[in-house]
Amino acid sequence: MSPRKRITDVVDKSEPPFGSPYVLAIAVVDGPDRHAIHRITKPETVVGASEDADFMVDDPHISGKHFKVRVNGHLYSLIDLGSTNGTRLNKNLLSANSPVRLKNFDEIEAGHTRFLFIANRFRTD
Repeated sequence: MSPRKRITDVVDKSEPPFGSPYVLAIAVVDGPDRHAIHRITKPETVVGASEDADFMVDDPHISGKHFKVRVNGHLYSLIDLGSTNGTRLNKNLLSANSPVRLKNFDEIEAGHTRFLFIANRFRTD
């Protein structure tokens, strides 16, 4: 009998792209804080209505700590933090505390606010 194969998570161990020429950001495209942009500069960024959130959003339908974006090298994930009204990624409701893959230009909805995730590399020449 052959040994059982193990399934493991793929982990990108390269450095997170927090500096130029990379831009990681969350932009508000609809809602009370329309046009606000928060640049992501650390491995975890919490979005919510609380002053303790990294990106504070003025929407009464958003929880104090509503969701977070996690950066692991060049892999990005979105996690609903057990919010009251839920978080949607590209119209799909997320399960609380279950990370889902996040890609450039994905749309995030929380409360009455719609966000756009931006993960872009710009040419420097």
